[in-house]
Amino acid sequence: MNLPFNDSYLLYIALSVGIVLAGMLAVKFINRFFQARQQGDKDNRGSYRTWTVASRNAVAAVVFLLLLGIWVSELKSVAISLTAFAVALVIGGKELVMCFLGAFLRMMARPFQLGDIVEIGPHSGEVVDMDALTTTLVEIAGARQFTGSTVQIPNSMLLTVAVRNHSQSGKYTLDTLRIPLPEKSDPDRVEADLIAITEQVCAPFLAEARHSLQEYGGSRFLDLSQFEPRVMFEAMAADRLDVLVRFPVPVNSRLSTAQQILRKYHQQRNAELAAAAASPESAPAAAPAHQGKAASLS
Repeated sequence: MNLPFNDSYLLYIALSVGIVLAGMLAVKFINRFFQARQQGDKDNRGSYRTWTVASRNAVAAVVFLLLLGIWVSELKSVAISLTAFAVALVIGGKELVMCFLGAFLRMMARPFQLGDIVEIGPHSGEVVDMDALTTTLVEIAGARQFTGSTVQIPNSMLLTVAVRNHSQSGKYTLDTLRIPLPEKSDPDRVEADLIAITEQVCAPFLAEARHSLQEYGGSRFLDLSQFEPRVMFEAMAADRLDVLVRFPVPVNSRLSTAQQILRKYHQQRNAELAAAAASPESAPAAAPAHQGKAASLS
């Protein structure tokens, strides 16, 4: 076909769009195929995950090679100019280029979206804005509460630091609460009390959280069947234990749910200590001192 210059470019663009769309449909079909297979064979979850990732990478490689084959003749004519421009751009604005590359990575990998609760390096908050240069968060402090401040993070950080997304699993996630224990605490008693309190606090949404987390685990080939409240202990020193309470929770209610668990646990503990102090068993301990004082007076 001897097409004019403009018509050939339109043909290249149409073919490129068709190849990209076909690749996207192929990836979607691959995901659904292996997700359906692993539902009936959960013992080979890791194998299905490996095949899914390998298949997606193979489709991406084929799409790239096809696009390269279409545009290679045009790229030859501008390769020298593009190389010189790229070198000058990198030398003159390395950080600016890294911000654009970070935005491209964010667009392709989609590690988070607007409204997600994320941690990017040392910064934590809710994503409220994204552009080509920065990602804006409403800051969340260590106690899981909003500080009222916003943080603008350059997209170049997305290339160098880990991103933790607390909203990736949907409406519900698994959260952890750390509680330092006093000396000579009974771990079995603490575990029983905290599990009972956590199940009571999480009861209104436990069934919905189960369905949401299991659905997310199935889509990512993860075993999230252990979503019920759990209690674990961590040794911080020779004479100190910290208890870790893991529980399902709505993403937007992490702070209030953790506060309910913490308050109820300390209320119950204080009530037990008060009852133990007021029990009659403490009276015999004071009797010898009282008798000794009476003997000295006689």
